[in-house]
Amino acid sequence: MSNGFPEAEYVRKSFTIRKMDFPPEVSMTKRSLIRWFALSFGLISEKESRSTILDILDGFFFFQISKNYAPTTYELLDRLKEQDKKIDEKLLRYHLKRLIDVGLVERNKGKLSFVNDPTADKNDIVKGFQHNIGKPVEESVTSISIALEKLNDKYK
Repeated sequence: MSNGFPEAEYVRKSFTIRKMDFPPEVSMTKRSLIRWFALSFGLISEKESRSTILDILDGFFFFQISKNYAPTTYELLDRLKEQDKKIDEKLLRYHLKRLIDVGLVERNKGKLSFVNDPTADKNDIVKGFQHNIGKPVEESVTSISIALEKLNDKYK
């Protein structure tokens, strides 16, 4: 006997997108922008008090944007330790796996980088996000709309 609904096999990826206000004060600091991004993308909850994922994102943005470099897990861990962030390797790997699973980050030959859009500059994280997250969300909304239309027809 199987568990769950038969349609569950069709799930390819799950992520949370929150509709949030974007007031000007959010843009005042990197930390505030990282918190806003993590909250809006479902990486943290509204009541979250732990900042580990925020520290990891900060380190990741530092390497990818400031240094134009794809770090290894160990380089990211070293960066976090230099910043006096208390994080062990196992927890770092857990959060990196979450970022990979949600489709935000990829690992290639041990190097971590934000996913990219194959038709754009590989360092354009906005285009990469739009291609790998935005496009699938749009496709899902379209599929859900089609399902609702069909339900509407079936219930008439």
